[in-house]
Amino acid sequence: MSASEGKNKKDKIYWVPLESSPQVMNKIIEHMGVGASVKFDDVYNFDEEILSKVAQPVHALVFLFPEVEGTNIEREREAQSSKDKVSPNIWHMRQTIGNACGTMAIFHALGNNQKTLPIGGNIAAFFDKVNGLSPEDKAKELEQRKEMEEAHRSGSSEDQSAAPEADAEVDYHYVALTIVDGDLYEIDGELSVPINHGPATDVLRDGVRVAKRRIAAMEDKNIGFSLIALSSVAED
Repeated sequence: MSASEGKNKKDKIYWVPLESSPQVMNKIIEHMGVGASVKFDDVYNFDEEILSKVAQPVHALVFLFPEVEGTNIEREREAQSSKDKVSPNIWHMRQTIGNACGTMAIFHALGNNQKTLPIGGNIAAFFDKVNGLSPEDKAKELEQRKEMEEAHRSGSSEDQSAAPEADAEVDYHYVALTIVDGDLYEIDGELSVPINHGPATDVLRDGVRVAKRRIAAMEDKNIGFSLIALSSVAED
């Protein structure tokens, strides 16, 4: 969950790490300006019976997994091997803020579904401001956006029983999974480019396929994972 290399720790901006909680993420997107018809919710397991009960349509998934030795190196290799197959319509922002990967995954989930989600307020203004910028320049703009940090803080104080210090060393990482132009992408600010996982038609089930593969690669580790869906829901 570390920020991209290039700054000494003392010079980096840090945000408080987020718990893997739909309530936390919903508080953040509400603060950002996303409409109430869009919510995050847990995918409790990968059985079809459970998947069939997840609110539809699912626009994106946020996947939490442990950062174990070699994980990011292997994922960067995957990214490089598919970089010539990445759609020019992907919304990708590098992560330069320490411990912000949870909110980065939210940005990537929302940013790649702007045309279909009720996005307004500060997040819409941010997306307009960075439209056409490189992933690196998007990150620079985010560092200047205090309202986005406030949105993050609104979640970090929600449902977090023992939030760590902002610059704490943590050993887990969040990424977003979503479909763009017919392919499933794993989008992560720690990677130089998104990973193209190939043709897909169902964000939830195709995303679960990728999550299962990641989990299987670490099955000898006694560590946890979580998957959270961003869906449209009926408003109360």
